Amino acid sequence: MLHTMLTRSAPTRCDRGRHTALALGTLVALGISATSLAAEPVRPDLTPKLQGLLKKEMIQVELAMQDVYSAILQGRHTTVAEKGQSIHDSFILDQSLTNQDRQDLKAAVPPEFLQMDAYLHELSASLAEAGRTEDTPRQVELFGRMTESCVACHSAYVADRFEGLQASDVPAEWGLAPEGPGERSAD
Repeated sequence: MLHTMLTRSAPTRCDRGRHTALALGTLVALGISATSLAAEPVRPDLTPKLQGLLKKEMIQVELAMQDVYSAILQGRHTTVAEKGQSIHDSFILDQSLTNQDRQDLKAAVPPEFLQMDAYLHELSASLAEAGRTEDTPRQVELFGRMTESCVACHSAYVADRFEGLQASDVPAEWGLAPEGPGERSAD
């Protein structure tokens, strides 16, 4: 009944935002399972320590993204702020790595992978701020960008593990930080 009412009436700006949030949340909840993220490393030449850290980070990010989705829908700004910050803080290069670990990581993955990872964590810091300021539209925008970033990275570096992403035509700008001020702004 609710679906019929929504599809028959002209969508409002709020409805479109809700539909976007729902679609993005569904992608996160259904498209990326913690088990599949932990199955194998991005590159087989990662050291066992780096494989473990990357697996741990991916699981933490996925679980936090699921919590953020629900929190945005329910207006739980504190949770959005906390989970956004936890995604930011899971940044693999900020963990206790030796200089050798850092060199091994940089040698094992392409620079673009590291750039995509850094951008996701930059977005998550902004999401945490949007949670603290109770800015729901900004939270939805940032959650969408974060989802784009995850999809872009998975389609570029682990599409063999995500069948649905193998033939995806992911926009080139997904997962990359804007080059100039004001680009990709929601305003």
